[in-house]
Amino acid sequence: MSKSSRPMPFTEEQMKQVFDTNIIDFAVQNGFQIEKGDRYTVHVKNSGGLYLFNHGRGYYCFSTQTKGNIVDFAKEYLGASDFKSAAELILGCSAYEGTTSLVPNIEKGPKGELVLPPKDKSFDRTIAYLTHTRGIDKEIVYAMIAEGKVYGARTEKNGYTFHNCAFVGYDKTGKPRYCALRAPSSDSKFRQDIENSDKTYGFCMEGRSNRVYEFEAPIDVMSHATLCKLHGIGWREDHRVAEGCLSDKALYRYLQHHPEIEEIVFCYDNDVDGKDAKGQPHNHGQIQAEISAETFADLGYKTFIQTPNTKDFNQDLMAYRGLLTQEAMPQELER
Repeated sequence: MSKSSRPMPFTEEQMKQVFDTNIIDFAVQNGFQIEKGDRYTVHVKNSGGLYLFNHGRGYYCFSTQTKGNIVDFAKEYLGASDFKSAAELILGCSAYEGTTSLVPNIEKGPKGELVLPPKDKSFDRTIAYLTHTRGIDKEIVYAMIAEGKVYGARTEKNGYTFHNCAFVGYDKTGKPRYCALRAPSSDSKFRQDIENSDKTYGFCMEGRSNRVYEFEAPIDVMSHATLCKLHGIGWREDHRVAEGCLSDKALYRYLQHHPEIEEIVFCYDNDVDGKDAKGQPHNHGQIQAEISAETFADLGYKTFIQTPNTKDFNQDLMAYRGLLTQEAMPQELER
């Protein structure tokens, strides 16, 4: 009995177009910013260690040690669920110009106005992701939502609807100046800053003490606050700032508006498996923490480094919640 073959969703010409589309042009068309890398690559800004090859055929990420072609890129960084949706995203863009196109260096103009992505009808995905997948305390998540610093965003692109977590930073007048998106799924690596975001306005949790903790990502900020709460420490007491990258730009601005701060604790990632562009071991987060601690000590601040036991404070939180669950199990069995 013969089996009927499944029809191919794309023609041969379309498949050629997919793999002949230059990955650098495709990334730029979808809002990624590039900067000079080395002889063979360009670096994707605000991505950690994501590099795109100059020949336009693929990418490599040093922080995750993953590589792939343009279809893999669409799935990993643009939220495409499978090959078909990835190919449709690529075919729907205007980046197809052959295999040797390179994006020219463009002079930076002044930033325009930041336009926040529309809010989703429901924040259920965002709340479930942060509380269940990431283990962040519900009180903290709802507090950030009430302050407008976290919400569920809904965006449309090429006929597809994307649901993401939005993390917002404000200026002293309450105007949004920075917004980062992250897919509400542990299976997706999609993260992106909204156009015209200003990283000097980080995701912040204002405190009452003279101490500020600095992190790379908003999820680590809320995870650290959760760990404090679990240990009986008031999570509203100290200040917290997320940079959205390995930088101190948001911290500099935050300190200008909080002269009461005297102590800075640098809580960057513990990249024990990190490598530099040459493939050599390089703990990006802790090296930057040491540089930053020395820099701000010279400015008169008391500086400290708090290194996560795992890669970051969210992984520390999840590990701690796992221990609490294990400790609770014998008690349940005794009942």
